[in-house]
Amino acid sequence: MLRGAVVASHDIGIWSRAFVFIVFLALAASFMATTAVLAYEFWDGGWFDLAAMDSHLFLFFPTLGTVALFAFYVPSAALADFYWRHARFGRLRFAVGALILCGLSYAIATSLLASPKRSIWEIAPAVLVADQGEACTEGGVCERLPMLTALQGLRTVSQSRWGIADFIRSCDRDEFLEPATEQERKRFCFASTRLTPSPQLQSDAECCRAQQRLSAAVSDTFARPDQRSLTARAHALTLPMKVFFLLVLLTISILLVVRHQGMAANYRSSARRIEFSVIVGTATVLFFPFMSQAFVESVGAFYGLTGRGTFSLITPILSLAFGIWTLLMVFFFYRRRDKDLEAVGKMGSAIAAALAVLKYGIVTAVFTRLLGSGATMVSIGALVVVCFAAIIVLLSLPRRWTCAD
Repeated sequence: MLRGAVVASHDIGIWSRAFVFIVFLALAASFMATTAVLAYEFWDGGWFDLAAMDSHLFLFFPTLGTVALFAFYVPSAALADFYWRHARFGRLRFAVGALILCGLSYAIATSLLASPKRSIWEIAPAVLVADQGEACTEGGVCERLPMLTALQGLRTVSQSRWGIADFIRSCDRDEFLEPATEQERKRFCFASTRLTPSPQLQSDAECCRAQQRLSAAVSDTFARPDQRSLTARAHALTLPMKVFFLLVLLTISILLVVRHQGMAANYRSSARRIEFSVIVGTATVLFFPFMSQAFVESVGAFYGLTGRGTFSLITPILSLAFGIWTLLMVFFFYRRRDKDLEAVGKMGSAIAAALAVLKYGIVTAVFTRLLGSGATMVSIGALVVVCFAAIIVLLSLPRRWTCAD
């Protein structure tokens, strides 16, 4: 509710811009810091293999996450300015909302960090190099492969296939649903078998035991503080900021919809820029659930379904929430555009959503191959180029861009 009738468009205040700039700069620094620490610590120990495995963490935030910050900068500054100068009790509501988001970010990050299932990069490089696996034979089969060797096998296979869902095994068989006479298909097992020209294939029971040993070895090693990596400590410090980033974007999107009339009345000179930036930012953030799903697929093939942590378990719900959020944002901000463009945009969004639901396995396979455990320097380099191009476009937008332009 506005304090009074608005008769003229206002520019976004310099203090609102400065405040949002400082917050977003801190977020960008946290995005870069975790990946930079990983590269520094594991430079001679396969840092890119580790980054590709957890691409939703180490690759999304420094690239696409940074683009999203550029995209949402003007909308965020406009909202901050609106609450600071025009909304009733705006300053109090803004402060309370910020404190709530900070508290939620810390609580969610703490819950994720409390998961007993850990990642290989959370173990010190020297410990990983010294790991010899368990009960390895001359034939290349172990009860558990060395951790880095297992990861290298996963990366090699991921780079030669579109998706690795075929390597995910069911370790909890139900005797009432599967006939005892069913012929089991043996498959390659990343947790137990070295990758050779003619690797030995294993049954589900054999591989599940190796996967459980691998998951337990990673978790047990992490449980010793002296064997944790510097990257693990950096991750624990910066994870609340990454969660805060996602929550802020969700909150900003909701407020832009709820406060649309007030924003349009007070910031007509920036209306078109705000709408365009929101569409670009929304499309950018949509990569996060897909890259997260690619990570879950890799975890399933590597550790088995029993090796999934808290984040892996909530990823399907997260993906659904992001999908609904994306459709709502696109539908809302298309509504005032040209009718033909609106129809094309809505139809395209609906078709894309339908394909994502009906062929979700294919979408996940593509992300696993290009931006997940199968990523190469070429595919990530292309992603970086696209992100730079998007940032240049956002910076090139006219400062005063009304809907009538």
